[in-house]
This record gives sequence, C-alpha cells and structure tokens, in this order.
Amino acid sequence: MKLLFAVSLIFLVSCASSPKKVILNPSYSSGAISNIQASVHVTVADNRISNFTIRVQDQEPALYLPDANVPIIVENVFKQALLANGSSVSAIAKNKLVLHITEFSSLITESLSKHHSVANARFKIEVTQGSRHFEKSYSAKSELNGPLRHDQAKIESQLNDLTEMLITRIVSDQALIHFLQGS
Repeated sequence: MKLLFAVSLIFLVSCASSPKKVILNPSYSSGAISNIQASVHVTVADNRISNFTIRVQDQEPALYLPDANVPIIVENVFKQALLANGSSVSAIAKNKLVLHITEFSSLITESLSKHHSVANARFKIEVTQGSRHFEKSYSAKSELNGPLRHDQAKIESQLNDLTEMLITRIVSDQALIHFLQGS
C-alpha cells in the first residue's frame, strides 16, 4: 500500500511540473488602421539584457524559461502588420527598418493561494532612408492576477497581447508613417 501511494505521489508531482518551453503565437488582428504606402526592408534584432521570457520567482529553484524564437515571431507579426497597412516588404527597399527588442519578459510571483504576473515589452524602431534617420521607442506593460499557481498559457497569451499592442502602435504612428513616405 505504501509503495502504491509513493508511486501515485511521484506520478502526480511529475504531472504538475511546469512546461519548460515558452509557446508564443501572436498575430496581427487590427487590420488596416493606417495607410503607410512605403516599401521597407525589415530586420529584427534581439537586444534583451535578460535571457528569459518567463521567470517564476519564489520557487526553488527559480524557473527561467528562455525563448530564442522571439525575434523570428516578432518579425513575422511585424511584417504581417506592415502588409495589412499598405506597406510592401522588400530586401531591396530604400527604407531600412530595424525593430530592436530591448525588453520582452514576464516576471511571476506566486504563493500557495495566488499569483501575480508583470509582463513588460519594449521595442525600439530605427529607420534609415539614405542620409535621413528616424528612431523611436515603444513600451507596454500588463499585469495579471489569479488564484493558485500561474497558468503558463495565460502568461503566454499576456505576452502575445503585448506584442500585438506594440506592433499596432508602431504601424499607426503618424511620425513614423510620414518619415517612411518621405514627408
């Protein structure tokens, strides 16, 4: 009986362990909110200082979940947003647009009865058009509270929403649009 209890306990503990990978899948759903009408060459640079995307504090050992695919995911959503707003993406465009990911993470504190997640995203846009240069930073923050331990899918959704929010701000930024159009 004790052996059965021990095996059952080990099975339950292993089922309750958190996933070790972050699954992000943001998509641009705001549609055409501006009319960019410019051709751009897009690259995304990962300039994050911290190497984690999700970090759970107050857990022994602390859980750090990195995600090396963040730049690829952000680039795909960014290109999707540019195309939806009248821009064309081309490797030979005269507008060289670099999106720098300077921060993209969620920090979670949890206890037996509740959890709190603070997600931060900060992107910087640099556009070069011949000798002209444009630079601007965009940031967003989201907080999430809930009972018991965190649900990683909700944290991932929180990060997906932040990504879409920042990209929507970027493609609707009138100063950026005027610069891209040569005004």
